[in-house]
Order: sequence, then structure tokens, then C-alpha cells
Amino acid sequence: MNDLCSRFLEVLDSEVDTFWSFSCYMEKFSKDFRADELEAALLKELDPQLYAHLVTDSMESFTFCHRWLLLGFQREFEHSDALRLFEILSCDHLELISQQVDRARYQERLAQKYSTEDNSKSELQAINTDFTFELFICAAILLENRESLLQCRDDVQLIQFASSLQGTLDLNSTLKKAEHHLYNYCKRCAWDYMNGHCRAHKSKEEDFLYQLRSLLVLK
Repeated sequence: MNDLCSRFLEVLDSEVDTFWSFSCYMEKFSKDFRADELEAALLKELDPQLYAHLVTDSMESFTFCHRWLLLGFQREFEHSDALRLFEILSCDHLELISQQVDRARYQERLAQKYSTEDNSKSELQAINTDFTFELFICAAILLENRESLLQCRDDVQLIQFASSLQGTLDLNSTLKKAEHHLYNYCKRCAWDYMNGHCRAHKSKEEDFLYQLRSLLVLK
């Protein structure tokens, strides 16, 4: 926790302000203590093959991702970039409540409205709002190093892989890829949701208008 607390002290230059800011931060980000489970679930959505490889018995699974999240990627980026990323994550940059994703979730609510009116009992896929932007940062790093990870066969090689990344990652590139994965995930979920609803409708004209409306919402 020293890695996290030191950032507040560096910026605020006040022990009192640092204490209260750090306390609030820990309350907000306490979910990170189970984030390795969420990262596994997210990677399963984005790359099932890589997920299956990392959950084999001989691997330590996503423990190294857990460390990335708890330390706020302090050791994977240069200090100035790590501090910048810490600020981005702390202000909920591109979380699943952002403008683009609000549009996708609006489409979900629209689908739910039609489904309720038609008494449809089909179970439609929804966006997992536990998938925060920091998880997509992890996913972007993993997918960028996909081939190296597929070559890892045991815990030792995974630890060596994680250690090799320290101080080598480019923040701007990682952010761009994470945003891309986030938006594609939300768009795919909304599209699947819409397709599930359309299959329950009998009116082709209504289905066409609904699809057209959904495409405009996702622009």
C-alpha cells in the first residue's frame, strides 16, 4: 500500500490530506481485492483461447494482474505515466457509465421495454458493469503480449513475463487499446441483446426499425 499512499503524498504534500484521500480511495477501490476473478471473466469474453491457457493447473492464473491493480500499475509504466494513469483511473475515466456506453445501455433498456411489452421470457445478455476501465487496461496488456503468454507453461515463466514488463509499457498506446476493447465489448453486448429481442418479434417491419434505431444509438 506504500506505493499507492506515496502518490497522494507526492501530489498533495500534506500528511492529513493524504490520509483522508487514501482512506476514501481504499473504500472506493476495495473491489480490486477480487479483481483477478473479474479479469479472468473479462479475458474469457475477449479471448477465450488465452483465458483457457492461463487457467490451467500449472499456471498461477491471474495473480500478477491482481498485483497490477492493487499497485495501480506503478511498476509497469514510467513513474510520471503511472501517476497520470492513477489520476485517470481515480476519476473513473471511460468507466461503463461514460457517454458512449450510456448509449449502449440505453439500447439495452429499450430492448427490455419491448421485451416486457411482449412478455418475452428469453434471457438476454447484459453488460457486466463490474468490468471497470482498469480491467480493460489489464486486458489490453495481456492481449498485446498474447503470443508471449501462450508460450508460458508454468508459474515461473508467468512471473518472468510479468517482471519483464516493468517500466516498458507505453501509456498512450495502452490507453488507446483499452478504450478500443471497452467500446467493442459494450457494443457487442448491446448488439447481442438487440438480436435476442428481435428474434422474439413477429413483425419484420418493427424488427427493421428497431435494428435501425439501435445502429443509430451506437454511433
